Amino acid sequence: MTSDIQKPRTPTQKRGIKTKKKIVDAAMRVFSEKGFHTTNTKEIAKEAGISIGSFYAYFKDKKSVFLEIYKGFSHSPLSDIGKIAADSGGEQTAAEKVTTLLRALFDGHGLSPDFQREVSYMRYSDSDVQALHNTIHKNLHRQVVEALEAQKESLRITDIEAAAFVILCACEEVIHNSNITDHGMDSDRLLAGLADMLARFLYKNS
Repeated sequence: MTSDIQKPRTPTQKRGIKTKKKIVDAAMRVFSEKGFHTTNTKEIAKEAGISIGSFYAYFKDKKSVFLEIYKGFSHSPLSDIGKIAADSGGEQTAAEKVTTLLRALFDGHGLSPDFQREVSYMRYSDSDVQALHNTIHKNLHRQVVEALEAQKESLRITDIEAAAFVILCACEEVIHNSNITDHGMDSDRLLAGLADMLARFLYKNS
């Protein structure tokens, strides 16, 4: 017996790609405003200016859109962290090298603060979101390790894998708290403070 429900399609033509992007962008706005659990697919379709049938042609449910948005995070400037940091040059100070790396991390958090908060909540209540987060984190960790390996001779630390994990967690915590706390400080001040701390941790004679 054949099911009448069609599987969501992957668009290949410009019109389909554009429609899917409209859905993703609309979903991010609605999730950011209302939260995941109080959002439904009709609201996303309305925000995107499409029919509910068109929504289901591209996504099976609201969680699949949520994961699509977060998955896009892994294809952000974060995916170039290793290359950015490794190419930062030998004439930079320790703090400047760390700033290069952290700037890539900060800039990579291009998701809206409200959506990032939803991701944080969903990580602890949904196994699919947690699994995707783990995949992204492992990918970032590998690239930060590669960036540090390229500067091994100037490092004070010897356990590069542990140091890369510390960098990621410290950066993630600062970004997360800067989005949920009314601290009155801009990202450049936070970046400078974190870079100074990590430079002393990572490099010789810092």
